[in-house]
Amino acid sequence: MTRPNDSPCKRRAPTRRALPQALLAALVMVTAAGVPASAQSGPGEDPPGALEGTVALALADASTAAKRADTAGLERALRIIERSGARPLPDWTGEDPVVRWRAAAAPDVRADDPVYRGSPVGPGYRAGRVIAGASEHFEQVFLSGRKASVALSTPGKAALSLRVVDRDRRAVCEGHGGACQWVPLFTQRYAIEIRNRGENPAEYFLVVQ
Repeated sequence: MTRPNDSPCKRRAPTRRALPQALLAALVMVTAAGVPASAQSGPGEDPPGALEGTVALALADASTAAKRADTAGLERALRIIERSGARPLPDWTGEDPVVRWRAAAAPDVRADDPVYRGSPVGPGYRAGRVIAGASEHFEQVFLSGRKASVALSTPGKAALSLRVVDRDRRAVCEGHGGACQWVPLFTQRYAIEIRNRGENPAEYFLVVQ
């Protein structure tokens, strides 16, 4: 049996039960080279990511619904976010859009509603906007021996790419289908890069689990 290492990650698909069909088109599909593929899954295929992928899709869907004044759609997306236990990443200092969305349409989510299985504390998220041809970088600590997962989504079909490098600037993961998963050998800070290869500014949501 091979030992887990910081090799390029493999894509992992979530169960379709966790992803409402309306959310599927929001996920930015990214190949290993960073070239976007179709945002729609083929017959019998599931989009990549697990809990973090579900939350990333819900954040993108909530953004779209809020812009369209779609109260029902906004409530559905917020309910997914609430039940996942997702919270803003501790080191992120940007404006949390979920607060604004809650004020526009507070979903009826009870305190005793269960979070998604396998997520006792919930994932962390951040939102941002990248201008055409530019990239955004930030760091995140991941623990040794524990699976690290990152998922990226966008409300549109922007050509965004996702890349994770270690402290020695070695690429440990290129975004496959908008998601990265790997198992760190050591506890350390990893740099996450989101690059906009398109011609227009792009809004994004990144979820870390």
